[in-house]
Amino acid sequence: MDMNCPKCGAPMEKGTMYCTKIPYWTQSDKLPIFRLPKDAVMLRPLGDTSTSNAVPLSGYSDVCLCRTCGIACFPYQLT
Repeated sequence: MDMNCPKCGAPMEKGTMYCTKIPYWTQSDKLPIFRLPKDAVMLRPLGDTSTSNAVPLSGYSDVCLCRTCGIACFPYQLT
């Protein structure tokens, strides 16, 4: 799914979001075990400036990211 940012209208980048405590987004196809990929973009709450990294456990594919606005959009299943 190609998507434009709902805030600024720019094209969004596709990737996968992984998370445990702190989610991160990447375009990498293969994830190194116990290491973040080099292109990982940490997704933190506004105002969080910590530098700790999390080991990925859950993955969400087809996540669109706008680096300008700091918005990530992803499909999910309601349970």
